[in-house]
Amino acid sequence: VQRTIAKQIQMVKQIGKGRYGEVWMGKWRGEKVAVKVINFINLKISFFFLFLFEGFIAADIKGTGSWTQLYLITDYHENGSLYDYLKSTTLDTKAMLKLAYSSVSGLCHLHTEIFSTQGKPAIAHRDLKSKNILVKKNGTCCIADLGLAVKFI
Repeated sequence: VQRTIAKQIQMVKQIGKGRYGEVWMGKWRGEKVAVKVINFINLKISFFFLFLFEGFIAADIKGTGSWTQLYLITDYHENGSLYDYLKSTTLDTKAMLKLAYSSVSGLCHLHTEIFSTQGKPAIAHRDLKSKNILVKKNGTCCIADLGLAVKFI
């Protein structure tokens, strides 16, 4: 599926734009997905980090002779970024603590090296801000946009 998914996705609307590309809400197999489109000219992402994305679905390359783009397809979180969510939502103490705890837990997971057959190195995000934290339907957060992340050695 990862080799043809870019042809199967219907891009619905642009929901973000950053340094290295754009983020779109798309439709794939009747479900909403988030699609990060990165131009290969701007590509500075380690493929190792693709598999750390919460809800990672697939990656694909789309292009012609004159341009090439990388598509990263992940779950779509309709609440958007923590930044946007906090601007439009009034929180009680329990909801606020849930957002904070899940954000800190995600950061702790990134920073922790895991020793096993699969394993995971310790990772520094290097661009953590409320616009790079997504709010899931259940009121918890997940860390996004690992484009500047590096392994801690």
